[in-house]
Amino acid sequence: MIIDLNSFGRKSTYDMLIPADEIDLEVINQRITDDVAIHATVTKGAAATTVIGQIKGWIELDCDRCLESVKTPLEIEVDLEFVPVEQFSVDAERELTSEDLNVDAFDGESLDLKAIAREQILLEIPQQFFCREDCKGLCAKCGGNLNLIDCNCNETEIDPRWAALKD
Repeated sequence: MIIDLNSFGRKSTYDMLIPADEIDLEVINQRITDDVAIHATVTKGAAATTVIGQIKGWIELDCDRCLESVKTPLEIEVDLEFVPVEQFSVDAERELTSEDLNVDAFDGESLDLKAIAREQILLEIPQQFFCREDCKGLCAKCGGNLNLIDCNCNETEIDPRWAALKD
């Protein structure tokens, strides 16, 4: 949903549902499973436009150790500030602060809530995801899920370089 900033006064609230198939995360092991709900309040100021709200939905992530899929809720608090491109600092040598991470440039005319939601979801997803803290992963020999089976691959095979020591 593209919001035309010239179509309302100083402040406006938006509630919308984005179908799951319209948000492509472009990552193989992460999928949006249900519609994503967005509640956002857009406030225009003299120098910047702020977007404050929430993004809620469900995402399915594959465990990085055992590859099992886990459905988990998304609940993201959004507090962003958009400044026109002309006012956006492009200082290459400037040190970023934590407040700078919530500031972005835009054309000054419109905001795309779907693009904002996609970006915030991608930022919220962990770099590594485990189905549980003590996930055992996959067996390096047979590929079995060690959370579900007790394979004896490592116990039955002896490295041929050490076979002489067995005797």
